[in-house]
Amino acid sequence: MRSIGMLAAVTGTLVLASACSDDGGTRPTENTAPVANFAVPPCTINVACNFASSSTDDAAVTEWSWDFDGDGTPDANTANASFIYTTAGDFEVSLTVGDAQGLSQTKTSTITIAPADPANTPPTAGFTHACDAATCSFTSTSTDAAPGTIATYAWTFGDGATADVQNPSHSYTLTAPTDFTVTLTVTDNGGATDVETQTVAVTPATLPNTPPTAGFTHTCEAATCSFTSTSTDAAPGTIATHAWIFGDGATADVNNPSHTYTVTAPTDFTVTLTVTDNQGATDVETQTVSVSPPPPVAQGCITSGTRIDCALDVTARSTIKLRLLGISCDLQGERITVPLGDQVFLNVCSRAVGDSTRIFGGPGDSAVVFEPGSQVRLRFNQGTARAGEPAPAAPAAQVTGTFPNWTINFEDGDNPGGPGEPDFTDVVLGVEAEAAP
Repeated sequence: MRSIGMLAAVTGTLVLASACSDDGGTRPTENTAPVANFAVPPCTINVACNFASSSTDDAAVTEWSWDFDGDGTPDANTANASFIYTTAGDFEVSLTVGDAQGLSQTKTSTITIAPADPANTPPTAGFTHACDAATCSFTSTSTDAAPGTIATYAWTFGDGATADVQNPSHSYTLTAPTDFTVTLTVTDNGGATDVETQTVAVTPATLPNTPPTAGFTHTCEAATCSFTSTSTDAAPGTIATHAWIFGDGATADVNNPSHTYTVTAPTDFTVTLTVTDNQGATDVETQTVSVSPPPPVAQGCITSGTRIDCALDVTARSTIKLRLLGISCDLQGERITVPLGDQVFLNVCSRAVGDSTRIFGGPGDSAVVFEPGSQVRLRFNQGTARAGEPAPAAPAAQVTGTFPNWTINFEDGDNPGGPGEPDFTDVVLGVEAEAAP
């Protein structure tokens, strides 16, 4: 038979009766109180602060009571709990744990609540660049307001290449001047970013100059020819100048000139174009250009606006001379040009009656010979009105005579009359054909 141990409560005294067993049994293990424990986490105002109990017991912890602000009032009763502090500073945190047998222990620690972190200000991206031929150096000028700092740099150079250092250098591969779009993205320690984009002009290293290639096309309508340069120059060269020689002593220096030849029969001219590029290299193109005299029109004069065109039929091989027979300068700047649209023959207001000029000069001032069936063509340009005077009426002209002598009476419209009337004497021009050898 076994004796059962008994506990008896006596006022002020705990009496333990002997316990024994006739089968040699041992005494039960005595219960010990739990050990309260927890770590103090770093916490910030207005952000949940998380606490975790690491308390132990010889059996098991069954109760937890947290006081996070030291006011003696429990704030949570779970092993793990959180608490939001609304003010910064130091607070007493207490954890009381208990076991199933009613034993308990308390641990108290001080926690410091930090003020809120200032709002992060994004960085400002920026950079400068300098290029030597195709190699460019980039310098970041990016900034970030304290306490932020720039943590990373991300460059894209516009040709597929990238870099992640603060101040990179990059060499481009190219054969002609090229613009590239370069982008820098900076990120600060708070994760904020900014982007700067610039256009970077890059030129290749100096290459051997390739001479230009001269070329041109031409079209002629009678004796007036239009020339179009088709010259080219390999990059980075460019054609700087055009020099034309038309084969009759005339020249031009524009890209696409027009030129009127003085001919009385179909004639071939050797036209030369010399082009020079921006490095001084040249090339020459030479072509034979065939021109013809203007087709004949009816002998006489035609008025068009403020000008008169006159055509005179030549019936024998001749050279032509002009003689000023009469003049009355009612308008300023009256002149006669020949051939149509080309060189100025004379300003009649500056010439004396009786002046005689052989105007149709060829290369070396040799006279141009008019063949039978050709025409002498003259243009009279009416002068301008004097200050304060109204614009004059249209001019008129009358041809009298036949080959080899003609007389042309020009009326400039200042005091308009009609052919044959007494006032039709503003300019009288004699045209004389002389037999050519």
